[in-house]
Amino acid sequence: MNRNRQQLRMAPSVWPTVSASAVAFWLAAHERLIWPQILGCVLLALVIVSFAAVAVPTAFSIVVDAPSHVQVGELFETNVRLHNRGIARRGVVVRQRWRSRRELVGEMVAFIDVVPGRGESIVRCQRTPIARGAAVGCDVEIDVAGAFGFFVRTSTHAVRSQLISLPAPARALDVAAGQGAAAGVAAGLAGDADLRGVRDWRPGDRIGSVHWRSVVRTGRMTVVEREGNSAGSLVVMVAAPGKRGKAAKDPAFEKAMATAAATATAAMRRGSPTCFVAQTRDSAAGGNASAVQHPGDENALLGCFARIEVTRIPSNELLEHAMRHAAHGGTVLLVTSSSTPQAWRARVFHAASTVGATVVDVGFAAGVRSAAGARSVDGDPTRLPA
Repeated sequence: MNRNRQQLRMAPSVWPTVSASAVAFWLAAHERLIWPQILGCVLLALVIVSFAAVAVPTAFSIVVDAPSHVQVGELFETNVRLHNRGIARRGVVVRQRWRSRRELVGEMVAFIDVVPGRGESIVRCQRTPIARGAAVGCDVEIDVAGAFGFFVRTSTHAVRSQLISLPAPARALDVAAGQGAAAGVAAGLAGDADLRGVRDWRPGDRIGSVHWRSVVRTGRMTVVEREGNSAGSLVVMVAAPGKRGKAAKDPAFEKAMATAAATATAAMRRGSPTCFVAQTRDSAAGGNASAVQHPGDENALLGCFARIEVTRIPSNELLEHAMRHAAHGGTVLLVTSSSTPQAWRARVFHAASTVGATVVDVGFAAGVRSAAGARSVDGDPTRLPA
């Protein structure tokens, strides 16, 4: 289903043509000549014929066939189906664009010579997403020009069609979940030589694996893993404040988002619990809204990366939630931009060191930001886990 509104537009050339016709009639009446009268009739007839061609409203219904999920830089095909329930139309121009905060895909413009009456025409076009994001629908404009182009009837159709543009393909960082376990459990688990890590309790864990000493000390239900490295948890924390409530326009940030998406996807395939944390701007309420999501599959995870737009510096509650999720051997993927305060970066690394989590500055690790821009005043946050 789509909503349709129509508008009849007049070309600037109409008034000169009508004026020329009036001058011809005046000259014919004043000089008593026949040829100015003929010329005036011809010019007036052109305007009337052009208006008559578009006087009847169009009767189009539109269907847009496109995949719901696409990826930046990869081709996909869009089909726009025009169902004409009225008379045949000639010289039809079709424009289609997605509604989103930023331009995800370039506008499609196509020309159809003839759209048959009570028939269907299909416009096929291959397109390439240029930015990540989410579109809630699309607009299709159909221009039907009358003869000689004096009048144009434009019908605009709002079509319900969702498009999720996922981040561009990128190489995942070599960040193995659980590699920060040593820093988090060495002090608290001294004497348990066969222990490899401690993580938060999850549904399905055996009661016999609960580490009661850690439960008494921290007040959280935790379990131990005695064989192999801890599976760990992965937290993606996005903090890229924009200016005046708009999304950050930073190419390095977008590259970092793509790298973080690839890294988080690889971690999820290994079975690591994944959490997505960001402080977003709630435009409806005019304030801040917390975005803490625990995606259950890869599509949901990549959807989090695609939909995030305007972010703020995460609050204290969000930071604590992230550290609880990544504690005892987890990894925090920190995605920032040039506008992220250095002091806040240092705070994240300090908080992670107290709970035994490893923080990776994705922008610096992926080589999309200079070391000076990623360095913190609290140690060396840019170092990857050993």
